[in-house]
Amino acid sequence: MYSMRRLTAFAMVALLALTMAFAVLGCGAKKEEASSTPPASETPPAGGMMSDSTMMSDSSSMGH
Repeated sequence: MYSMRRLTAFAMVALLALTMAFAVLGCGAKKEEASSTPPASETPPAGGMMSDSTMMSDSSSMGH
């Protein structure tokens, strides 16, 4: 009985250590930096902000 409890505690500590190692490696990995100026195809048009067609324009349809 005591050895089973000890084995469970050891497995929990090992699992915690493995999880922490994955978190450190995943969050601490340096991502490849892109060039400072994006290509011309990705720049937004000079006309200003793009409109969002999902926004509701009528405030009475909110269902108050």
